[in-house]
Amino acid sequence: MNRILAAIIFSLFISTGYVSFLVHERQQELQKLTHYANSWSAAQVVSEYYRLESWLGLYTLDDTMPIDGVRLRLDIMLSQSDLMKEGDLGHYIDSSKAHHELALRLEKVLDDLDVQLEKMNRSDLKSYLKVMHTLDVPLSRLSSGALDKDVNSVNEANLKIQTLYYIYSATAVLLIILSAILGMMIFFQNRNILKAHLQVKSLAEELQRSKEKLQSQNAKLEYDVFHDPLTEMNNRQFFWWNLNKTIKTAKQNNTTVAVMLFDLDRFKEVNDTYGHDAGDMLLRQISQRLISLNMPSDTLYRLGGDEFAFLSSDLTESSAVSQAQKIGESLNQPYTIYNTIINITTCIGIVISQTERRSDYLYKYADLALYEAKNEGPGKIKVFRQRMLDKLQESRKLEHDMAMALMNKEFVVYYQPIVDSFSREIYSYEALIRWIHPTKGLLSPDSFIPVAEKTGMINEMGKSVLEMACREAASWAVPAKISVNVSPVQLSTKGFAGIVVSILKETGLPADRLELEVTESSLFTESNTPMNALNKLRALGVKISIDDFGTGYSSLSRLSRLAFDKIKIDKSFVNSLATQEDALNIIKLITGVAKSLNMKAIAEGVETQEQLESLQALGCDFAQGYLFSKPQPYIAAEIKHGKQSIPT
Repeated sequence: MNRILAAIIFSLFISTGYVSFLVHERQQELQKLTHYANSWSAAQVVSEYYRLESWLGLYTLDDTMPIDGVRLRLDIMLSQSDLMKEGDLGHYIDSSKAHHELALRLEKVLDDLDVQLEKMNRSDLKSYLKVMHTLDVPLSRLSSGALDKDVNSVNEANLKIQTLYYIYSATAVLLIILSAILGMMIFFQNRNILKAHLQVKSLAEELQRSKEKLQSQNAKLEYDVFHDPLTEMNNRQFFWWNLNKTIKTAKQNNTTVAVMLFDLDRFKEVNDTYGHDAGDMLLRQISQRLISLNMPSDTLYRLGGDEFAFLSSDLTESSAVSQAQKIGESLNQPYTIYNTIINITTCIGIVISQTERRSDYLYKYADLALYEAKNEGPGKIKVFRQRMLDKLQESRKLEHDMAMALMNKEFVVYYQPIVDSFSREIYSYEALIRWIHPTKGLLSPDSFIPVAEKTGMINEMGKSVLEMACREAASWAVPAKISVNVSPVQLSTKGFAGIVVSILKETGLPADRLELEVTESSLFTESNTPMNALNKLRALGVKISIDDFGTGYSSLSRLSRLAFDKIKIDKSFVNSLATQEDALNIIKLITGVAKSLNMKAIAEGVETQEQLESLQALGCDFAQGYLFSKPQPYIAAEIKHGKQSIPT
């Protein structure tokens, strides 16, 4: 009996030892499961990747956002991606060829972005963001797969522990019979097992909650990617995605694609006058009005700033224009911001195409139509026409030819005399730029000056004209004055006065022989740069004339506060002398004011003897026009070589 009991006790001892070994092994597994293993690491990597995408998206939409925040998110993501190469997550990824290839793709995308981030502009980042989006779904699958694996591992461990619990319970009954000591041991050990079971159950519940939270976060991230945070309207990214989708459907169904772009007239004035908070409130009210039009939810978009878009298919031109009028009528109604009534209008550009299937071209055509509408005035609606594209291409060709012309020195100077109204003796010459185009011949300034001002080439062009005119005038035997037109763009350049002084020094022309002609609009700006430059040059002896007076923004009271030497009366008043009494009275008023302010008056565009006699009667000091001479590439011999005295 004793032998049997000893055998039983020995057997139980062995069994207890074995069960204890199993319990110890399961406890080690449970300790691993108490940490966020594969699923947590994968979720962290995926979450940081989505955050990086969100920051990149915001950066491409907001021109004021610094790139430092994007760089910080990228560095965090690079550190997180290292988790995929080591530990349990690394083993899990290496266990699957697809996961391994995904990890390599992710590493390449991040490494390329790390190298190129500061070199890429916002447009490049938009394109690269599309590449990054291709990893969203595979990464989400990786995270979900890791989570499922961890949940399965937890469930398997739970089942093993449950089985162990029953075995150990049976063993405990036998041990209680044989020994109280063994019974107490079983009791305490059983309690530990139960505790571990509860821990596993709690961990499983926490993992389930984490899974639900991750799914919710993914849904929110997906919403944020395609919606504007200020107005909650569809954003630019969603516009391009839906435009490509609409084009694909229209191609299959052989229907039209309609794109409308519209922005707010004078929106900058609202921000400048009332503040950006008021501007944001205005944008939210506009979005509410657009939503209230009861259009399909995916047809209206805020592209950024005050720019909005409408996208549809299978619309005729008349129905699209009608829809645009409906939008315009709604948006043009007054707004109340901070108890202030704000009136604002919108211009709309439309393109309707059944043949064009490139999204970027459709957007460009709508933008051209919008540009045309804005040029015509507030609240206009324009439909794209081929002439708009032709005009743009012509402008781009002109820009290219102009850049080549500056390199090849194709710009020349023509000279037109300014004479004394009474003696008809030459007082000065006005230097006028001309372009000897290799294929189009001689071009007048009206055909290229606006483009030169828009592109900034006017600065180099104006400097060249000024240098040629001063060098020519310095060679004259008779010290007549030389008059040179100055563009508003030139005048707004901080270094303009220094350029003039440098040219005078280089050519040897005395400062008092140079007259600069400036327009009214170039002076009356918020910047003090133009007036500061003119005052500096006038102090050196350079004469200043206000050109085309009467057509700009000046009032006679403002004119009296500015230091000018001459006033040039616009030719439109001279042409109307014989037919409009108002023109006569205006010229009489200008000449009178000029004399009272110790200025000289110059009438341009004089073509007939009758006009000259009228100007003489009104007391106009100088005259310029075809009556005396057209602009010529040469100077009169009496000035060039010296046969005439010049009036002072």
